[in-house]
Amino acid sequence: MGVPARATSRRFAFFVFFVLLGLLPLINACAGRPTSPRQPGDLKSLTTQDGDAFSFERLAGRTVVMHFIFTHCPMSCPLQARALVSVQRSLPKALQDRVQFVSISVDPARDTPPVLKQFGSSIGADFRNWSFVTGNEDDITWLHRHFDARVSSLGGGQFDHRVAVYLLESHGRVIQRYTGDLDQQRLAREIAEVDSLYNKS
Repeated sequence: MGVPARATSRRFAFFVFFVLLGLLPLINACAGRPTSPRQPGDLKSLTTQDGDAFSFERLAGRTVVMHFIFTHCPMSCPLQARALVSVQRSLPKALQDRVQFVSISVDPARDTPPVLKQFGSSIGADFRNWSFVTGNEDDITWLHRHFDARVSSLGGGQFDHRVAVYLLESHGRVIQRYTGDLDQQRLAREIAEVDSLYNKS
């Protein structure tokens, strides 16, 4: 008895699917996309303003407020960072200890750890619960693509990127993204809500 045509067609469709799945890394490489379904915790080159290794995995159990910056930005980055300083200071002390602020540079060539530390100091960030992060070009590029930061070079050491703040729950999932002018009271309120809902540590 022969194999029904429908079953043969289904098997062929599965065969084609798995062949294409195997070719996906090559297709992505040719298109300039990341070649593996990495997660932020897989990135190994990231360092803080103190030159210490930074890992998203170490943030597990903490509510995270994250954004992208470059220290030579003339306006939007320092304005947004100072707004986040105000939010950080407005949180109750017990909550401050469970919330990590993370500023990721989109300009790793110039934003070395000492430069990031100077920037953080100039805006009044509390480094106990705030990491200013840089790394190699590949890992930083992967991060801003992963979070859809829409980074592009304008030349002359300037960058265009989405002016956004990301609120992540304690397992690293993005719960909210805030764009445009930051509503500080709303962010502080929703940090507390997310911490209460997801941070059970």
